[in-house]
Amino acid sequence: MKRVFTLILFLLIRSASLFAQDFTLTGTVSDKAEPLPGVSVVVKGTTKGTATDVNGKFSLNVTPGDELVFSFIGYKTQVVPYTNQKQLAVNLEPNAFELQETVVVGYATQKKATLTGAVSSVSGEVLNQRKVASLSTALQGTMPGVTVQQTSGQPGADGSNIRIRGIGSINSSTYPLVLVDGVEMDINQVDANIVESVSVLKDAASASIYGSRAANGVILITTKRGKEGGITTSYSGSATVQRPTNMPNVVRAWQYLEAELKSFDNAGVSVSPAQREQQTKLIEDQKNLEPDNWNRYDTDWKKETLKDYALLHQHNVSVGGGTEKLRMFGSGSYLTQDGLIPNNSFNRTNIQVNTDAKITSWLKAGLITGVRESNTLAPGVSSPKSIINKALYMLPTLSAARELDGNWGYGKNGDNPTAQAYASGENKNKSSEILINGTLTATPLAGLELVTQYSRRNVTGRSRSLVTPYTTSLKGQVLGIYPAEDGLTEGWSQTVQNNFRTQASYEKDLGKHYAKVLAGFQTEESEFSSFFGAKQGFELGRYYLGNGDGATATSGGGASAWALMSGYARLNYTFDDKYLLEVNGRYDGSSRFVAKNRWGFFPSVSSGWVISRESFMENISKLDLLKVRASYGLLGNQNIGNYPYTATINPGYGYYLGDNKELVPGVAQTELENSNIGWEQSKQFNVGVDAALWRGKLSLTADYYIKSVYDMLMKFPLPYYAGISPAFTNAGDMRNNGWEISLTHRNEINGFSYGATVTLSDNQNEITNLNGLNSQDRTMVEGYPNQGIWGYLTDGYYRDWDDVAASPKLGTSARPGFVKYKKIYQADGVNPLLIDSRDLVYLGDPFPHYEYSLNLNAGWKGFDFTTFIQGVGKRSTFMSGVGLKPFANGSNLFEHQLDSWTPENQNAEYPLLVPEANSSDNFVRSDKWVRDGAYARLKNVVLGYTIPKALTQRVKVESFRVYVSGQNLFTRSNFFEGYDPEVSYGGGVGGEFYPIMQTYTLGVDLKF
Repeated sequence: MKRVFTLILFLLIRSASLFAQDFTLTGTVSDKAEPLPGVSVVVKGTTKGTATDVNGKFSLNVTPGDELVFSFIGYKTQVVPYTNQKQLAVNLEPNAFELQETVVVGYATQKKATLTGAVSSVSGEVLNQRKVASLSTALQGTMPGVTVQQTSGQPGADGSNIRIRGIGSINSSTYPLVLVDGVEMDINQVDANIVESVSVLKDAASASIYGSRAANGVILITTKRGKEGGITTSYSGSATVQRPTNMPNVVRAWQYLEAELKSFDNAGVSVSPAQREQQTKLIEDQKNLEPDNWNRYDTDWKKETLKDYALLHQHNVSVGGGTEKLRMFGSGSYLTQDGLIPNNSFNRTNIQVNTDAKITSWLKAGLITGVRESNTLAPGVSSPKSIINKALYMLPTLSAARELDGNWGYGKNGDNPTAQAYASGENKNKSSEILINGTLTATPLAGLELVTQYSRRNVTGRSRSLVTPYTTSLKGQVLGIYPAEDGLTEGWSQTVQNNFRTQASYEKDLGKHYAKVLAGFQTEESEFSSFFGAKQGFELGRYYLGNGDGATATSGGGASAWALMSGYARLNYTFDDKYLLEVNGRYDGSSRFVAKNRWGFFPSVSSGWVISRESFMENISKLDLLKVRASYGLLGNQNIGNYPYTATINPGYGYYLGDNKELVPGVAQTELENSNIGWEQSKQFNVGVDAALWRGKLSLTADYYIKSVYDMLMKFPLPYYAGISPAFTNAGDMRNNGWEISLTHRNEINGFSYGATVTLSDNQNEITNLNGLNSQDRTMVEGYPNQGIWGYLTDGYYRDWDDVAASPKLGTSARPGFVKYKKIYQADGVNPLLIDSRDLVYLGDPFPHYEYSLNLNAGWKGFDFTTFIQGVGKRSTFMSGVGLKPFANGSNLFEHQLDSWTPENQNAEYPLLVPEANSSDNFVRSDKWVRDGAYARLKNVVLGYTIPKALTQRVKVESFRVYVSGQNLFTRSNFFEGYDPEVSYGGGVGGEFYPIMQTYTLGVDLKF
């Protein structure tokens, strides 16, 4: 009987179990705001599972006692036990780490957890904290592999050069494509206050959907949109004091005169006793007596011309809000920036309104309208950079800046930098921009999205260049006017860009499978036109083109256009959120090539493996994300000018015709044509890893890449007697390879929040094939970086005449105290004592290496603090001209150049001091003058305080923050004394620059 009862009980339990297995559980999954499609629902410990549909609903056969695992990218995994419920509602909690890593990619958005390409991003909030004049400069140090170099502090021209993963061409553009809400724009004309986020597409997998325009990377800027809710208004304003980071110090008049006399003696230049006595007395008078600007001049041109500081202030008012049907965000900004010299300033006004309307449940419209106007003012004669540098190296003994009779000093043959800054006229440039960017988005079916976009950008430029001569005097005698003639030139230009895009995408979840396909068609066109008119000989100070001497009238103008037609597509596929695949392709046709070479196809493929989602990783609770990815693709470059394939005819050439051989105007072909040229292209490979631990407290991204550029457009020289320039030919190859690391830690302890991000990257550039076109100046040499620095190796200074006689020499002027060079090339019949071009060696790469940054932030009880340190580990820089050589171009000396060789000071920084005409052998390009431009800079510091709401809300203010900040506060380097290692140096006399500004800012942020 007992056995029968046991058998019956077993059968009942078994049948109940079988009945329970047939039960179907239904439910919904949401994030408290809206249903979540594609959520994985799996019975723990089994392979049985499903995924939620587009409405967040699911159904699954379950058994009492089962545990259901709900997981979705961007949300924390949740385990829910099944206890005989008929329906289940699950709310997933967002994973803060993964949600904030949502980034904008080409024509779409993706979560970083599912990205397979190399994409870096930064929020507009972070960029706007730095309060700099140019958005490009705000990007510095925020993303590895993105080189941002600020080369100038000139108002309106202080934006930074941006290069992504090295140099992508020799003769074509090397700068990235910048798209603002899908429209190509100048990044430095974008107001940082309206930026929502910036994404940088660095590899072919992420950038190939932009095809022929993406060879140098893509920067995607997304602007802010209105949010549903009440209307909010905010104001941000700041005032900034600017001063140069670094400038060399010039010597006083007596020091210059003493050095000049010493240089004559060192070079063996004959100085008569009377001349020596006169100069010696003048030196003593300059030491002991004040300058009287008649018998003695000791003009501090820098003090007379440059300000000690310049002001910058900027203001922004933003309004946003709306309803479910209509949302709006509007922003108006004004920035004004003074320069270091008079008549040098920049101001910019930006107004933008972003509107979003929900027309029906499946149809939305967006409209962006923007207006921008900028004005740049500079003196009429010479550029601000040139005037600043003249003020640095102009001889103090020439004249006063302004003579006792009230006229301007004669300076150097009438060239007076102070007069040029104050009284030489004006250069005014006004740029106006109108933008209309409309988008229509339809979602007629679940998963299907149709997008149509049209934009028109009209940029108009107006210029007015007025030269007004100034009167010069010396010791009471008027010496004339400078320049010799007045002049007025007025110009106008317009660029109109039209962009049309239509696109369709469809996404679908099928259990563990997710797929999305996107395809689109795009056309872009740009038209440019310009004209100018000029006259001289104006009367009565009435400077307008209707006045002036008609015989001096000139005019001109031009026009150009280009167009691009493209089709593009992308396929994304994921399986179980673990295995990721993306395929991109773009087919471009460009007007810049003939029909047979017009079209190019640029595909890419990338894949990823989210290892952290594998079952064997379940027990590693500290690991949030571990993903490896790889990509390969092709990109193109069509930014090579509008008509590179054709021979153009240029006017301005005369011919003697007829029996009388009369000169008549004509035209001429000045350049050969090659209609067979095509795209510059690049093959790019990338492998990377993304990791996050401890709920996002620590995250890591690392990449290694190889970018091989081929079919580069080159020009092979022709014999000089050909009388014509060579044509472009696809004949060059180049390679960039490098690595990038970004490590972030963030945490909060008892109300104290903090974060730190470290980035480190390096890129190695190498020209791999020039088809025999190694340049004579060796800026292009196979096997070495583009623009690599070549020069001679040195061995100190010649100690004495015996050392001169026994050592190799560059020329016949060598003497004790001159730079001593090494003989490198050895062969039969080669003179071992003669240095020539065969002894040149590679000295370094001017492109930055081992770029690093450290971003720190902290917050506590209303206080916020951020600091940013940025630097370069290695960079070779050659200084030339005035920046290097004493007396160069008849200039003054800098204090550090006084440390010159003497028999008692044989380890001096500079060689024997001699006149410029005798010193050329000392200052050729060599390892002595190629300095390491490595530096570490405290780039930015911000300290802010937000007043408690309990106080601000009494006056109906939502939030009130005050802050102080500084930019370029401290720099450590071994660069040339008085010079900034980040600045770009050049100019007609060498070493010219406009200093980067060190800034101190006080500002407020208000929200109502």
